[in-house]
Amino acid sequence: MPGLLQQEGQGDRRGHPAGDKGVKQGDNLTFSQYFARALRLVLPHIPLFLVAIACLASKSVINLFLPNLQGQIMDNVIVARGVCSNASNHPDVPAGLSCDGARDQFETTVLHYLILAIVLGFLGGLQSLSFMVVGRKIMVHIRGQLFQRVIVQDIAFFDGFRTGDLVQRLTGDARAMIQPIQYTLSTLLSNLILLFGGVIMCFITSWRLSMLAFTTVLPIMHVTESYAKWSGKINKQIFQHYSDGAAIVTEAFSNVRTVRSVSTEPFEIERYQDTLELALGKGIKDAIFGAFSAAFNNYLDLGAGVLILWYGGSIAMEPAGSITVGNLITYQLYWNMLNNSLQALNNVLNQFTRAAGAAERVLSLVDLKPDIDPAAGAPADVAVRQWSIDFEGVVFRYQMRPLQTVLQGMTFHVDEGTVCALVGKSGGGKSTMIHLMLRFYDPLEGRIQLGGVDMRELQMPSVHHRIGVVSQETQLFNATIRENIAYGAPEGYTEEQLLAAARAAQALNFIDEFEDGMATRVGERGQRLSGGQKQRIAIARCLLRQPRLLLLDEATSALDTESEAAVQKALDEMIWQRGGYTVMLVAHRLSTVVNSHSIVVVDKGKAAEIGTHDELLAKQGAYASLVAHQLQKQKEQLEDTEASTREASTRDARKAKGPRIPRPD
Repeated sequence: MPGLLQQEGQGDRRGHPAGDKGVKQGDNLTFSQYFARALRLVLPHIPLFLVAIACLASKSVINLFLPNLQGQIMDNVIVARGVCSNASNHPDVPAGLSCDGARDQFETTVLHYLILAIVLGFLGGLQSLSFMVVGRKIMVHIRGQLFQRVIVQDIAFFDGFRTGDLVQRLTGDARAMIQPIQYTLSTLLSNLILLFGGVIMCFITSWRLSMLAFTTVLPIMHVTESYAKWSGKINKQIFQHYSDGAAIVTEAFSNVRTVRSVSTEPFEIERYQDTLELALGKGIKDAIFGAFSAAFNNYLDLGAGVLILWYGGSIAMEPAGSITVGNLITYQLYWNMLNNSLQALNNVLNQFTRAAGAAERVLSLVDLKPDIDPAAGAPADVAVRQWSIDFEGVVFRYQMRPLQTVLQGMTFHVDEGTVCALVGKSGGGKSTMIHLMLRFYDPLEGRIQLGGVDMRELQMPSVHHRIGVVSQETQLFNATIRENIAYGAPEGYTEEQLLAAARAAQALNFIDEFEDGMATRVGERGQRLSGGQKQRIAIARCLLRQPRLLLLDEATSALDTESEAAVQKALDEMIWQRGGYTVMLVAHRLSTVVNSHSIVVVDKGKAAEIGTHDELLAKQGAYASLVAHQLQKQKEQLEDTEASTREASTRDARKAKGPRIPRPD
């Protein structure tokens, strides 16, 4: 059992999305590619995005002037103090400036600062609103597009992907992919403006200090870039571990009755906990290296700050210094702005790089095209004149079992309006032939024809609209009985047609017994109904579709005797009394097979025998052996039933005579 987790995880990690024609290789998504795709997602919302950009640019430009105003305020304080203390000979005091004039200059500068602060607050709120709305719209768009793309993929794709993995990509990965666009794109753009503006203003304020301070920038950028690349790879692995955990949770919840019946809750908890521990371990490793990177960058920043204060202070203290105290404060504020912008950009780069791992998992599915295109081909109602079936040299094997060829040159013909029974040992390929008729897969060799037209030349939805399917495992949705019967029904059906379909399927009796009738909810996967009830709802769904071709895959094999009788009655009425269908069925019930117009004995992927019941019995071959085996089995069951009946009768007779009184010695 411990190997189960390892096998599942390795299967997804070493594999890629697959189609009907095989595995599809995908390229790793780089940061630049992710950023380009993110901008493409923004294009449909460009008006609102431009509003956000305009607010961001205005706010960033205003932020560039604030340190200059702060420096002026400090200089005004020094000047006003010198004037008002009669220190007119002070070098920083302009000639002819009065105390009141100095105070007015100070207050005017503070007022300008206040106005810009108010404008900044308004622009910041509008910018945040715009980016949040754009981000939410993109989130809805990408999730809708992803589901739209996944739901039309080949069945081979779903054979290789776990449901939990797909759900994780649709929810958690999509959120992680869009989050930088929603929250950090504004940070990226604003800090780019502040960074370049801060560099310019630093050189304008003092080029000497700039030449000294900027020696630390290149090492910081190199360390940040190296860490971001490494972090992107490890975060992709973390997303995969969370995806593995989501698959385990989905599987455990879907099979909770099996889990409870064998008390394997500790095993499922351990499996899920293992994926969380793997993700946590790599997350801690990412955090440790991130902390070392941040500490190194901080030391460089602090060193640069010390150099600025030491060298700048030395210049300002000189009698004929090139900068004033206010200039030094201004430069320090610009340097802090530049430094904060660099740190913010580092964080943004890390977030975008990590998000690229999630984006790769999402966009690899968004870009995936099915090998069996649902929209390609001619409409069946136009191209197909008669609903006959031809298998011509069909060879097929599943991608998940590439070494086992299931069908090896299958060839047979079914006339329109007739019933063809597929019989044979389990694993011979009977259900696979039903799957190929539904075009879940395409043959590797040979072809399947409807009315002489290759199914690969027909539009798949138009074929499915004329096919009715009843399988061994009925698929019901967590909806009402009415909604389940009407699922996939042609537009414009009436309530009378729905009730007629339920009545013909022998389902109306048990439906009327429910308190809510047709409005009764069946539960997830129909768990509130018995097996026989689910099958009869499936038959009613099939009848309401008014199909031309019926595919029945052992519809009664998993039912008890009473349910089997009710379902078989509905099937017999649909096949033999209503008529008009071309029927291909997989059956183990001898009465159904005997009445079929043709019987195909499937053995090792080939049509070993073809003919009617009488013809095949006369050959004394594989079919005759199957019939003899089933007759013997029925005889043994009948004898067991008779023996049970005799034992019950004997017990009843003994009870009627009363208790036996022991004879005295």
